[in-house]
Amino acid sequence: MKSFLLITNNQKDKELSVTDRVCDYLVNEKSKQVKTFVPESRDYEIPEKYLKDVDCVIVLGGDGTILRVAKKIVKSRLPILGINMGHLGYLADVDNSNVLCALDALCSGEFTTQDRMMLAGKVMRGTKEICSLDALNDIVITRGGSMQILNLDISVKGKMFKSYRADGVILATPTGSTAYNLSCGGPIVEPCADMTIITPIAPHTMLSRSIIFNAEDEITVEILPPHDSTVEQMIEVYFDGIERIKLEVGDKVVVKRSEMTTTLVRISSASFLETLYEKMKER
Repeated sequence: MKSFLLITNNQKDKELSVTDRVCDYLVNEKSKQVKTFVPESRDYEIPEKYLKDVDCVIVLGGDGTILRVAKKIVKSRLPILGINMGHLGYLADVDNSNVLCALDALCSGEFTTQDRMMLAGKVMRGTKEICSLDALNDIVITRGGSMQILNLDISVKGKMFKSYRADGVILATPTGSTAYNLSCGGPIVEPCADMTIITPIAPHTMLSRSIIFNAEDEITVEILPPHDSTVEQMIEVYFDGIERIKLEVGDKVVVKRSEMTTTLVRISSASFLETLYEKMKER
């Protein structure tokens, strides 16, 4: 690799001291070409010129920063090396404490890459498509405002699967299994696996558990009317906790495997189980 794009979350590296250290090391010690981009807002719109003639994107931040960057550069298919500047991170492979050693390995080719599956979700209102977005972690349908629970019908491959009365439902990738899915009691899945996890949020029953489906299965979640029609509900769908779309009764959220993938650079030789063990100790 000869050319890098360095993207920094300036809330994590406020003085840009780590950014400057990484840039200086790559340019002056490794004779590499480096472009730097510090987003001024949280939309992370990355001009095309920054992605041109780049071999790898280095992201300074936490998992949220990596998610935002991944969504913006997914069509470029550039690999991402995450440097964790946050607290508990599963996507970032490198900590700030060993960043220079990681850069040495990156420049000498001592790394591997992992392709992570993504989900493609679209919101249908009747026959009209309201939006279509991809997610690396999860697509979450949830309520806001009123405390009234949601009524949801879930179909898989066009056939009715289950009705939920719950605060919402999470459709997660294996990468997202350690995110909101884990907080709601869902299973932890090896991140390079190919599957979709459905986990209800605070279901109104003791028998509801997560269900795992083939990655190729198309899953449809339909918003049903509330039991109390006098209560106004606010229903939303979130894509990786970033994009938010308001839903109405009768809307359908159709989820399937995306044609896109996110490629992550791995420097560490630690297995997923070893990494999981270390992360769990931090909690």
